[in-house]
Amino acid sequence: MAFKVIIIGGGPVGLFLANGLQRSGIDYLLFEKRPTIPPTTAFGIFLWPQVTRMMHQLGLLDKLREVSHPMTGIIHSAPSGEQLSADTIFSMTHKIHGYPVVVTDRGSLANTLLSGLEDPENHIFTGKQLNNIITQEKGVTVEFTDGTSYDGSIVIGADGIWSTVRDQIRQQAPKGLFPQNPFKASYKGVFGRGPLVEGISSGQGIEVHGDGWLIQAFPSQKETHMFIYKRIPSTTTKIPFSSVVTDDDVAEFYDAKLTPQVAFKDIWDKRYAQGTANFEEGVCNLWHYDRIAMVGDAVHKISPKQGVAANVGMEAAATLTNKLASLLQNNPDPTTKEVNKAFSTYQSELEGKVGVWQRLSRFNLESAVDSSGPLLEAMSTNAAARVPTMVSKSFKFEHVPFDHQYGNELPWVY
Repeated sequence: MAFKVIIIGGGPVGLFLANGLQRSGIDYLLFEKRPTIPPTTAFGIFLWPQVTRMMHQLGLLDKLREVSHPMTGIIHSAPSGEQLSADTIFSMTHKIHGYPVVVTDRGSLANTLLSGLEDPENHIFTGKQLNNIITQEKGVTVEFTDGTSYDGSIVIGADGIWSTVRDQIRQQAPKGLFPQNPFKASYKGVFGRGPLVEGISSGQGIEVHGDGWLIQAFPSQKETHMFIYKRIPSTTTKIPFSSVVTDDDVAEFYDAKLTPQVAFKDIWDKRYAQGTANFEEGVCNLWHYDRIAMVGDAVHKISPKQGVAANVGMEAAATLTNKLASLLQNNPDPTTKEVNKAFSTYQSELEGKVGVWQRLSRFNLESAVDSSGPLLEAMSTNAAARVPTMVSKSFKFEHVPFDHQYGNELPWVY
């Protein structure tokens, strides 16, 4: 059997991984537990230059532009609507790196990524709830609750924070190596999608800063993506996403002003999608075991405050793809030991970056909700000192041609 990757999870990271594997000449099958890709409810997502650059490399940037909007900057406000500061951070980021920061919805991103895949009918399967992973000397078998099973060479779990793949690994690995819940939440989140409103321009983000809470509003070309962060006592209790948002969940923020003329309620009352979940954070000690590896939220969960979490997951997918492509060039039928060496190299190259992004995002959020008022100068100084260098050191696909990369002020390291 030719080398084949079994991907569990059809979110942004899983679909991005599928595109990278395909363009790198590696066969794959992708399984998603939900009945459709994209899901019926899909909230906003930021893509930073390290990912828009790789979308260019994959030939998908033009299609992404059609369903996204470039961000320009952020206006920081008090709950009264008083403007505290304004910046053009995203426009400057575009100039520095040559690629934009864009906002879109996860459904549009999923459709863009699906458009890059060849023969999806024989590679993408929905309604597949993982039940068991059997690892063997030369490959793996994945079994699903509908009674079907598929064979492959390795499994990659891109199935999110409550990863079933991680649960499967925990059952097979030495006790204590993979905790049942490696993440902790200190903030609760509320999400929404509503219409564009007069007075808030597409691409211009708004942040309203309260004591222990924050509202974000990011208008794209067609709608406004809203996020609320509310500090809570730290917990490791699993609180799954819910589409039920009560009046109590938003009462504290309902009358807050995004601008002197526009209140949160003006958009919230016209919302057409909503949800709530805790914002977990954490990094797993080990990202792989036997012939199974994980990417994205399954192993590193970053606060969404800075909008980089999915981007870090996509860079991880590219890095893992690179390691597999290099391995298969030398040996098209690698042993489990050789596969594990590639997995180990993937983790060692990424986990330092993941830790930095996690600390940057956490610092950004804590500074934004400080009880004395938002520490805006500290936020901007820290971002200016760290973010450009972090972005410039991002990996791309090593085995996918890229002949016409856009020019930029700060050279890409890779």
